[in-house]
Amino acid sequence: MPWIREDICTGCGLCIKACPVEGAIVMKAGKAYINDALCTKCGRCFSACPVNAIRPNSENPSLRSGRGGGMGLRRGGGQGKGMGGQGGR
Repeated sequence: MPWIREDICTGCGLCIKACPVEGAIVMKAGKAYINDALCTKCGRCFSACPVNAIRPNSENPSLRSGRGGGMGLRRGGGQGKGMGGQGGR
């Protein structure tokens, strides 16, 4: 399951446009969030992101799930703070 680095996501929405599944990626508070119940893991969002904010799950062993808008959401960084001090791209 892909996850999003909140600390570098610019909220441009290109990942949403690239995603073939309506509602699999949504914007919340100006950042993209992935609905794990709808994501097909196709990878189109990875290549669409101009700042490489979307990463495959294998890069984040401490992935945590969040809740938002009644959907199961998944994002990187635990408690909305991104990955802390871990590097950029």
